[in-house]
Parts: sequence; C-alpha cells; structure tokens
Amino acid sequence: MNTATPWQPDTTSAPLQEPARETARKAPRLGIALIATAAFAAEMAVSGRYGYVRDELYFLAAGHHPAVGYVDQPALTPLLARLTAGLTGNTVVGLRVLPALCLAALVVLAASMVRTAGGSRAATLLAALATAVCSEFVGAMHELTTTTPDFVIWGIVLLLVMRMLASRNPRYWMAIGLAAGVGGAAKWNIAFLMGALLIGFAVSADARGLLRSRYLLIGGIVFVALVVPDLIWQAAHGWPNMDVFRHLQHDALKNRLLYWPAQLLFTGPVLVPVWIGGMRWLLRDPAGREFRPLGVAALIVIALQFVLGGKPYYAGGIYTCLFAAGAIALTARPAWTARSSRRLAAAMTAGGLIAAPIAIPVLPARFLHAVPLQKINYDLAESIAWPREVALVAAEYRALPAWVRSRTAILAGNYGEAGALARYGGQFGLPQAYSGANSFWYWGPPPASATAAIAIGIKPDVLRAEFTHVTLVATFSNGLGVDDDEQGTKIYAVTGLKAPWSRSWTAFRHFG
Repeated sequence: MNTATPWQPDTTSAPLQEPARETARKAPRLGIALIATAAFAAEMAVSGRYGYVRDELYFLAAGHHPAVGYVDQPALTPLLARLTAGLTGNTVVGLRVLPALCLAALVVLAASMVRTAGGSRAATLLAALATAVCSEFVGAMHELTTTTPDFVIWGIVLLLVMRMLASRNPRYWMAIGLAAGVGGAAKWNIAFLMGALLIGFAVSADARGLLRSRYLLIGGIVFVALVVPDLIWQAAHGWPNMDVFRHLQHDALKNRLLYWPAQLLFTGPVLVPVWIGGMRWLLRDPAGREFRPLGVAALIVIALQFVLGGKPYYAGGIYTCLFAAGAIALTARPAWTARSSRRLAAAMTAGGLIAAPIAIPVLPARFLHAVPLQKINYDLAESIAWPREVALVAAEYRALPAWVRSRTAILAGNYGEAGALARYGGQFGLPQAYSGANSFWYWGPPPASATAAIAIGIKPDVLRAEFTHVTLVATFSNGLGVDDDEQGTKIYAVTGLKAPWSRSWTAFRHFG
C-alpha cells in the first residue's frame, strides 16, 4: 500500500523510467485543479477594481475594425477582445474572464510538463503553484493584451515539444506548427521561441534526428499559412510594423539596464532559484538530457531579448517550462522530503501575496499617489480615470456653440485616449473620435465638413501647423493625484483647418 503524501518526492533517479512516469500519472489532479481555481478566483476578485488598461481600450476599438493585420500586432487579440466583450456585456469584469482563465491554463500546462518529464507528485504541485504565484504571470493575465495569448501559446508549444522529446514521435511537429501559427496570429514574439527551439534541436545530438522528418515540414507549412495573412497586410501597407520596432528601439538601452533585475523581480525572489535550477537541470543534469533542446531554447530567448533591448517580459512565456524543470530538479535531491516541499510551497505562497499589490490592483487606486507601484508595474496607473477623461472632453465639446459643434471633430493623440473615447464617448454624447495613433490612422480622418476639433493629447505645434486658431481649454487631472501618462494631458479647441483632411491627415500619423 502506498502511504506517500502528495508532496512525497519521487525517489527514482532517472525521470524517464517507467516507474517514474507511472508516479507522474498519479499526480494529484485535485491539487492542480484547486491551485488553478484559486489563481482564476484571485484574478477575478480584482478584475473590476480599477478599469481598462490602455491596450485593452485599443483592442476593443480594433475589434470593431476587423482585419487580418494591424499596425502593431496581428489580428487575434482584437478578435478575442470583440468576442469576449460581446459575450460578457462589454464590461471590464467580463473582458477579464479570458485572461484569468489563461492563468489557470498556465498552471495546468506547467503541471503537465512535469508529468510528461516523469516528475514526482510533489514536483507537479510545486510547478503548478510556482506558476500560479509568479508575479509576471499574475500581472500579465490580469488584462487582455497580446501577452495573454502569447504566454499561453508558448506554454502549449513547450508542452508539445516536451511530449515529442519524451515519445520521440515526430508527428508532434504538426501540432507544434499549428499552435505556433495561432501564436503568430497573436504576437510576433513566438518567432523567437520557434527559432530558439530549432537551434536547440540542432545542437542536441540526442534530438537532432527529429529535425529530419517530413512532419517538421508539414508543421512549418501550417505555421506559415497562419501567419502569412498578417505579413500580406503589412506588405500591402508599407510595413508599418517597422516604424513600431524603430520606436521600441528608443527604449532599448533602458530595457537592457532593467532587464536582469526585472527577471528576478517579475518572477519573484522565492522562484528565482527554482527557474535557475530548472535551467541547469535542462542543460547539465543527466536526468534532463533528453529535454536539452528546451534548455538551449530557454537560454537563447532570455539572452536574446536582452541583446535586442526587448522589454523584460518578452521572454516570460518560457518560465512555465523552467518552473516545471526546476520543480523536478528540487524534488529529485536525495535530501528532499515532504517537509521540504511544504516549506517551499509556503514560501511561494507568501512571496506571491507580498508581490500581489504590484502585479494586480489590490490596493485602492488612491494609494498609487503615496505608494507609486506604477513605477514597477506601468499598467496599474494606466487603468484609472478613463471615463473621467472622456467626460472632460465631452464637457469642452458641449461648451461649444451648437453651430460650431456641428463641424467639430474629436481628435486623440494616443491610442489609449482614442480607445477610451471609442468605448465611453457615446455615453457622454460625443461623436466618433479620430486619431493618428497606430491602426487608428488607417481607419481614416474626420469628415471633410469638420474644420474644427476638440483635441486631446496632441502636441500644440502639430495643431498650429494644421489649424489657424489653437486654444488651450482644459488640463486633465485624474482626481487622485496619481502620476501616470494621462495626468496633466492638455485639451485644445482648434478651428480653421488649413488644408483638407485628405492632405493634412498625414501630419497626425504616429506609429509606435
């Protein structure tokens, strides 16, 4: 009779042997389900505490302009935003259901990786818990952005690769190509993972033979078929994504300076030894030898984003795999006991609770004035007071004489402001808003009859170049004294359009 506790480590030294795999198949599914459910519930508990982040407002607007591509991302996330909003009543809480489910999915994926690699029951639970409390995952899965499907697709691809390596069945290449293609329809970031994985296979003698398979070709064709519509759109529109990449490079030096501290902070101090141990297990431990391509890929994607000056979270999707490998490595230690697992689980939970106010809106928004957590997690402050800002624009619009309002457009400087006006403008009696930011620019200028405008967040020199009269009429305050990108934004009343919109609209274009 087996009397081992759920945290009892597997004593098999080689995780690929059948007894270990049998142990993994008996992994406590109830425990995994409880961790996944708790992660989902925690996200939903604060889902409506502040409001939409600016990217969510943009994707909601983009969802009403269906296309196979957009200036700054492929088509999937706007489609998900529109579908989710339609199914859940177009509310903040409703939009957050899908991201919260994605966090639960990451928990299950990490646990499945452990089981695939033959890890113990204790390792399975520890990997699931590490994923559930990882600050990077908790913060990213709080909102519906391109990162949401990106992280999940990375997890799916990594699990499929692990299963292929464990079974030596090259047919998995077809499923990997399909998953990666869906990821490519969400965010271009998946290309880094796929390239790193191919290098990992090429340099791993035990796995190199899997590259010599027709199924890899089939998977590649599936991948290309799913990403090519976006590429066609980009080519047809003059590759506007290049402008976005050039804009991102302006922050490359800052990103490099913050990159390594962010890798430690975003995962959390308690989890750092876990994922570093996972990297070592994949790269150097004889027990992890058959999964070495994953270790090589993890090393490449983390290092490559640093070299390129990418944002610190761009490589975040790799940590499900590293948590799984790290949990296996820890619980395989001869001195590891059930008590060791309980202590680590308690430390993980405590670390997650301490970091929660940084990752998600636990504290009331007014606290961000005295405790500027948005300096660590930018999106915290970028999700407050959007209706208040739209209301201020509406007040200035209504203050115009009726004969002026009839020829007055609403202009927004960035996609957050434009998205907020699209989401809330109707409630305040505003006409359609226009913006030159990213894909909004392609949705067209105001009508030819609009020779005046209320403009928010647009540089006055741009306005003076296109209008005869430019008057500052209001300055936005979020009412909480919170420092964010919208605090202090200027609102102008402008009249006397100097040239038709067909000629002047280019001056308002801003991709980045």
